[in-house]
Amino acid sequence: MTRTTPPRPLDLTAVFPELATMSRNVTRLHPRSGSPEVEDSSVGGPLLWPRDEPWPTCTRSHEVYEVVELEAVRAAHHATVARWSRPEDEPSTPEEQAIHDRSNPKKIDSPYTDPVPLLPVAQLYARDVPGLPAPDGADLLQILWCPFIDHEGDIPAIHVRWRRADEVTVRLSSAPEPTVIELEDYWPAPCVLHPEQVTEYPDLNQLPPAVGARVHAWQEETGHHYTEFAVAPGWKIGGWGVVSSDDRDRADPPRCECGALTEPLFTVGLSEWNGDNEGGWRPVEDADADDRRCYPPVGDPTRIDLGDEQLQIYRCPESHEHPPVIVRVYQTL
Repeated sequence: MTRTTPPRPLDLTAVFPELATMSRNVTRLHPRSGSPEVEDSSVGGPLLWPRDEPWPTCTRSHEVYEVVELEAVRAAHHATVARWSRPEDEPSTPEEQAIHDRSNPKKIDSPYTDPVPLLPVAQLYARDVPGLPAPDGADLLQILWCPFIDHEGDIPAIHVRWRRADEVTVRLSSAPEPTVIELEDYWPAPCVLHPEQVTEYPDLNQLPPAVGARVHAWQEETGHHYTEFAVAPGWKIGGWGVVSSDDRDRADPPRCECGALTEPLFTVGLSEWNGDNEGGWRPVEDADADDRRCYPPVGDPTRIDLGDEQLQIYRCPESHEHPPVIVRVYQTL
């Protein structure tokens, strides 16, 4: 099923002609709970991985004293999906309740320091994502992360892999997995994608000061919200970067180790839409969805929860060989 962002309430460039050169295309991924296959673009689905290629691991120190078993988290998710598919007044079965009980955090005696297999986060085929900034010849983007998010320097261990799908002739049948993860919120529930390309403008704090002042005054005078046009929420490719809610200065993107200003590649958003749909980003197909009466919630189907932060991966425009820059941004809904 497609997902369609509602039309914007007005032509913003007719009010602010300066913004015409600052619009960017962004692909909203619109993940929704499902059962993706290896041939699909997905969040939390299986990856197309060569059998003879080592699976990436994290070897950084993991000072974690409370963990959950990955299999228990996965089982609890599937049991909850099954429970919510039945009538509301029908209780959980003893088997389902036992599965949920096993997902409670368990104490361990010492930091988890073994090399940790990374978890698949997203797989994106260029055929599904308009404008995917792939290197020449590549048509598949794969993103994995360490299930222990907090590392030294507060920067997650992220692995970004580009490849040509047709070169994977012998697939890895079963990917390595960690036995435990830091929090169940760090396991992405399997989702199929419904990519949609829309236009967005930079955050208010990224505008030139004079333009930002005019936009602020316009909001006060008209009652419109600039968030109706800027930095679409949710999981997405490209577009503009998210700026911290506490940042009152103009926010430039981070720089690559080569000194070049990086560009947003991939964003793990807080939710598909903001609060009670402030900004009008809620897809029209989900207009009647009630997140309180479904699991997983339509507006947050991946079950990823990084607190009040969004995670962004930036790429260097000078070379795909340069490592990505990872940023965690505090952002309230």
